[in-house]
Amino acid sequence: MTDRLSYVTIREHLLIMLLFCSGILTVSAQVQTSECLQKQASEIWPAKVQPKISDTPVDIFCGMDLHYADVNFLRLYNTLVYLTPGIKWNMGKDWQLAAQAWLPIDNNGYDKRYNMIRLSTLALSKELHFPSARQHLKLSAGLFGKERWGADIKWMMPVNSWLMLQAQAGLTQRWALGFDWDGTYESEFKEEQNNMPKEWVPTGVLGARVYLRPWDTEFVLTGGRYLRKDVGVQMEVMRHFKYCTVSLYAQKHEKNDFVKWNDKESGGFKIIVMLDRKGWNTKTKDKMVTFRPASNFRLTYIAQSDANAMRMYTTDPEENERVLPMRIY
Repeated sequence: MTDRLSYVTIREHLLIMLLFCSGILTVSAQVQTSECLQKQASEIWPAKVQPKISDTPVDIFCGMDLHYADVNFLRLYNTLVYLTPGIKWNMGKDWQLAAQAWLPIDNNGYDKRYNMIRLSTLALSKELHFPSARQHLKLSAGLFGKERWGADIKWMMPVNSWLMLQAQAGLTQRWALGFDWDGTYESEFKEEQNNMPKEWVPTGVLGARVYLRPWDTEFVLTGGRYLRKDVGVQMEVMRHFKYCTVSLYAQKHEKNDFVKWNDKESGGFKIIVMLDRKGWNTKTKDKMVTFRPASNFRLTYIAQSDANAMRMYTTDPEENERVLPMRIY
């Protein structure tokens, strides 16, 4: 009996030791897998051009929008200045509701309709990520930038650490709602004022990004069909610094009835400066709301006087060329 008990005890001890060792190996494997995934995720695309996730559910921000054009012999520049207050509600599980308004401050030479206060963005978006398949999607619906409303889908596929494929497709219609300080409002602006087709317009853009990490330089080639039913291609070279991006770009497009350019080629430069997004948090325990300035300052120069060719709407009030439209996990 003693030998039997000893045998059972030894067998139980061996079984416990095996279970304990297998548990350690499992935990070790999980840790190694997690570390590999984190390492792989960090190598997919540089962090400096990834969208920053807010620390609070609600962000309230404000910036300034300045337009100027040298197209008038009586003035050095036509100028248009807006304040751009906005709000982003991060609802969790990659859902976000974003809204922004334009408050006119100065209009010297632009159309009188730009004197109106207007809602420039009211969009609901959802991101979908499939890391194992390298597929990332962002679905948006609502009122977009460039006075468009409708639906949009963005797709990104990181092929490796230096090449990414991307696409965007949308179905939008022109619509704007504004009112002036006297209470006069317009829900639809006259077509001849901005030479924009009023029907539903399908748009689609396909492109590729090449990131040269040693020099923090990115090459972006895009082409497709744009808001004014014109077709074109664009090549852009971007040099990324820690808080700033400088780029040069060249365009070639198809001229049609909604684009007034005499030339089919153009180009210019862009400067994007990323601003501090920490802002000021409310004094609640969970810091539910952040008040901050706009996340970036963006300057775009185009060599032609009519910048209507190859125009696309924006689905995010702070959308810019430096930051990807979604995070690549």
